[in-house]
Amino acid sequence: MYTKEEYNEFLLKYNYALKVLETNIRILLSEYERNTKTSVVDHIKTRIKSEESSLKKLSRKGYEQTLDNFDKHVHDIVGLRIVCPFLSDVYEVVELIKSSELFKIIEEKDYIKNPKDTGYISYHLVVLVPVPIGGKLENIQAEIQVRTMAMDFWASIDHKLQYKFVEEVPENIKDELYRSSVDIQHIDEKMLELKELIKDYEEQ
Repeated sequence: MYTKEEYNEFLLKYNYALKVLETNIRILLSEYERNTKTSVVDHIKTRIKSEESSLKKLSRKGYEQTLDNFDKHVHDIVGLRIVCPFLSDVYEVVELIKSSELFKIIEEKDYIKNPKDTGYISYHLVVLVPVPIGGKLENIQAEIQVRTMAMDFWASIDHKLQYKFVEEVPENIKDELYRSSVDIQHIDEKMLELKELIKDYEEQ
């Protein structure tokens, strides 16, 4: 096992990576919105995964709880979430990130078109963030989540409910959460239709 001092030292490069990632994302989005005169983002959230969550992830995967295994097997210590007003904005932002030379994408999962069994919906990208450490560049993995405001609301409630239960979440609650997720998808589709209607009126 490691000491608290060793863990804090270990986290330094992840804190650096988060700053680099957030700065690059904000510049990328600002330039896009300046050039297109279009706003596609409501807000951005960032976080460093808690030690407790990282330890639980290693335990679930069956790995020893060491700093080396954090590096190798916990790929979302650095997290950045982009929350968009509309569904079309999500894919606009994803394509913007994918086309940028600022990021090297190593994993991509579309949980919007292919939701998880729980009903979870979002778009995930795992990227490498180059960080200057000890006179050389080290690539740090980070997870970017892109979702609508409605999806973010559902995920926030789901996260809070998961922590209410020490053991498995009861099946009836799981079913209700899944049905709520379907409702959220319908809301996003309706809001997108409304956006297109408003656009038609503006063009007229």
